[in-house]
Amino acid sequence: MIRKKHHIKQEGDDKLLRVIYALQHQLAVQKTFSSTTLDLSDENRIADRILRAKYSFLYEEARRRHAKSSDPYSVITQ
Repeated sequence: MIRKKHHIKQEGDDKLLRVIYALQHQLAVQKTFSSTTLDLSDENRIADRILRAKYSFLYEEARRRHAKSSDPYSVITQ
């Protein structure tokens, strides 16, 4: 029973980390986009804030869950 719980937690952690990696990539693209654009629209600013808020929330959730990744370049510090 304990093994099953550990396996389910690991699957959830892996999914969470994949979403965090995707958001991190989107943030990098958004940062490049905003630095090359002279005048950002309100929609782009709002989308940027939402993206940062999502990343922040999921990052803190992963740290709270003590999520670990086998990737040496993990987003979450251990």
